[in-house]
Amino acid sequence: MNNLKLNANAYSSKTISLKISDTQINKHLRDPRIHQLKDERCSLYLKFNKKRMGGTWVLMEYKDGTQFGHRIGKWPALPAKHIMEVVGHAKKQLSSGKPIDYSGFETVDQVVNWHIEREFKIKQSSRARLNNLKSMGELHLCSIFEGHPALKLEHQTIDSKLIQPMFKQGYSVSYVRANFNLLKTAYSTAKRLGQINTNPLVGVGFKQFFGETFSVSAAQVKGCRLNTDQMPGLLMNAQQQHPMARMLVTMIAAHGSRIGETRMAKWQHIDFTRRCWIIPKENTKNGKAMEYPLTPGMVELLRSYQLWLFELGYKGNFLFPASKKDQDPIYSAAACEWVKAVSKGQWTSHDIRKRARSIWLELGIDYIICESLLNHSRDMLDQAYIHTHMSLQKKEALETYHNWLNSCWQDWLLPISISSRIAA
Repeated sequence: MNNLKLNANAYSSKTISLKISDTQINKHLRDPRIHQLKDERCSLYLKFNKKRMGGTWVLMEYKDGTQFGHRIGKWPALPAKHIMEVVGHAKKQLSSGKPIDYSGFETVDQVVNWHIEREFKIKQSSRARLNNLKSMGELHLCSIFEGHPALKLEHQTIDSKLIQPMFKQGYSVSYVRANFNLLKTAYSTAKRLGQINTNPLVGVGFKQFFGETFSVSAAQVKGCRLNTDQMPGLLMNAQQQHPMARMLVTMIAAHGSRIGETRMAKWQHIDFTRRCWIIPKENTKNGKAMEYPLTPGMVELLRSYQLWLFELGYKGNFLFPASKKDQDPIYSAAACEWVKAVSKGQWTSHDIRKRARSIWLELGIDYIICESLLNHSRDMLDQAYIHTHMSLQKKEALETYHNWLNSCWQDWLLPISISSRIAA
């Protein structure tokens, strides 16, 4: 019987020396005999984990005849294409006698969550802005990029997972940009404070996702995705929402007001005696106070809504409170979600403003009155004309417009029932 000669090293753990790349890693990761890769450029090792699904980057240091291993990251969270930058940073720290600041962030959502939590702790931003950050993180960024390697975030990934889907779902340019800016700020802050060793978003700007002629400001005013024949559907869908969402969308549709100015409305701004809604200058985009006349139907709807809030247990001053504590109005992201629930992603609150203006002109309402209702800059308008005639003409314009809306959906101003359901 012939004796078989076995290669004693055939199934032993091996270290492969090469110029490490992500391609080489994926190639050798499938071979269970290979325990680790050694980079031929320096004393850098990638040690594979037991499940063969990733590994740990270890930089070896030789000092006074003793060998030390420093963990500097994990693969694939830290891809090979960024590793030499991290190695350079680590060597500088070692040479200066400082410990290596290994980042524990493995995924994008961890970076975003860390940044948002830090913003809440340092309290340098307004409560409204903090709520917006939290909402964008929870609703979009953390769910979209959950589990995605933190340092493997590339231009194409952001485009395919964030930019394109959000536009397809009907979000406005400004809201998509706000989400992108939150993501970019989270990374730049993490890099500046040493929480990550490299920032993959350096040099990536919002405009890079569009053509050379793209303008954010132009994109916000170009066209209108809400057609006149869609107004009945808007009013009907709004009425089917929970009372707070219905009231917000209805007020925007009824007056052409901005979503930010509307969500910050307080009951002290609603004058039932004079039948008007006042938006103070600190809440307006152009810093000029605005006054909307209230039609009888709108007054009745607002009174029923106020009673509904009271029965709910809210006795504060905001029309759209974030909670019963009466500290803040709902934040911008939540208001946008309410509009989206009505539009089903087909248009935004800004489209309502643009469509309202178009309808006003079609109804024969004077151009200057339209501009005033939209609270556009009045630098070019005759101030004497405004003060003498504007209030009455705005009242007549909104009455004409509301009569037109009545023809679209007769029950759009139907008072809110006390028993109306509350959104979960």
